[in-house]
Amino acid sequence: MNKKLFSILLLMVILLTIAVGGCGKTEQPSQPGEEPQTQDETTDDETQGEEPQEQTEEQPKEVTIITWDKPGDTALPWQVDLYNEKMKLFREKYPWITVEDISIPPGTDYRQKYDQALLAGEEPTVTAMFPYVDIPTRAKDGSIGDITEFVENWDLRKEGKVFTGFDDAIQIDGRWYAVPYMPYQQHIVINKKLIKDAGLDPENIPTTWEEFGEFCAQITDTSKNRFGFGLMGMEWCAWPYTNFVWNAGGEMGVQNPDGTWKLTFAEQPGVDAAMFWHDLVWKYKCTQKNVLESYDDLFADFVQGRTAMQWGGISGYINDYVNKYGGDINDLDLMTTPAKEGCESYNLAGGETYTISPNATPEQREAAWLYIQFMGYDLEILELTAKVSAENGSPIFRPFGRIDFQPLDYAEGIPEAWKQKLTDLSATAKPEPWMPHWNDVKNALVKPLQTIILTEDMTPEKAKELLEQCAEDLYAKYPDTFKKE
Repeated sequence: MNKKLFSILLLMVILLTIAVGGCGKTEQPSQPGEEPQTQDETTDDETQGEEPQEQTEEQPKEVTIITWDKPGDTALPWQVDLYNEKMKLFREKYPWITVEDISIPPGTDYRQKYDQALLAGEEPTVTAMFPYVDIPTRAKDGSIGDITEFVENWDLRKEGKVFTGFDDAIQIDGRWYAVPYMPYQQHIVINKKLIKDAGLDPENIPTTWEEFGEFCAQITDTSKNRFGFGLMGMEWCAWPYTNFVWNAGGEMGVQNPDGTWKLTFAEQPGVDAAMFWHDLVWKYKCTQKNVLESYDDLFADFVQGRTAMQWGGISGYINDYVNKYGGDINDLDLMTTPAKEGCESYNLAGGETYTISPNATPEQREAAWLYIQFMGYDLEILELTAKVSAENGSPIFRPFGRIDFQPLDYAEGIPEAWKQKLTDLSATAKPEPWMPHWNDVKNALVKPLQTIILTEDMTPEKAKELLEQCAEDLYAKYPDTFKKE
């Protein structure tokens, strides 16, 4: 799917999501995947002279599935209560399904943990962990199950009520391996209070790199532990780096005519993006002290009022900033990701999917599909989730996989300006690449990117060498996927 079509689909979803008020309730259809009711089929001749027999339902076979969805120790009480209520409702509706739900500690490398669990036969039966960009590689290596039988017979999808923006990534060679969980779009999140404290205007933040860097430098005051920009330099750094490469006019890779991929992140736009990050650290001196800090620490820097801006999604910051640390939601804002002078600004879009274990038995697969339909597509559950989240100061901005439901219909107190900004940003959405071995590309880029941003006397020429060597290593390691021409 090309960028323009993806943007149109995401725009349609976000427009539905932010259309607060004025929308009538959608009548809930019968739930796809419900167990069939079977009755004895006998002819009139067969039953003549016999006593009438009471018709009975076939009892489903008891089955156990494993999930990793249980909230961990850092979850807020209302989040735990919401999860417990949804599980209670699920167990009431499907009493023959036993769910062994497990908590995964924050910061866990979930991909590695899943792969280790898969080898040990302890993986979750159903999960919503994997982003759509993982699906082509996992479908190829067999670490997720083929769910074509469910998707092709899915009434909700036939009715046009399921988000289709991931379809090119989650359908491989005509077979389905995942269904959407929640799409998202990244941008720059802003703490206007910190910017005002620095004597600057948060309504006039520059959107070109050099001016943005200078602006962030003016915000920074190390004596007050205040920094202009929180840089994601840890092991996830290639994720936002991709967005900055686009905003320098480049691509991470382009597909060759034979279906393989040419890696292009070492071309000039990729070098420019890496050197802009380097300059944020050394020229503008506007980043947090430890640019390799964990994601949790980077997140804490923003919600606790130490960094004025970060690359992320605003909905993920509201709950902690407002409810945990007592901030005012009106302090927060959002803007497009800055671009190199003369280049277009894009904002990376992606999202997670539901997948089923390749080792699940037929009964577990059926139960897992019911779980997906209940947790991800049942209108009552979606309404409960949106309502409780909004009531606890954490409205859901991200659309669900079911596009005829608008979570922001339940939100109150959201700044009006955000609605138009979200609409405008959706037109700049660009889907994260989903080439095979995309995660291997991102992992390979961690060391060279970190070397570039940590080396004070780094030059563009040396940065290019590091990126080119990374590309060469990937060509050698995955010759069936990556080719120079």
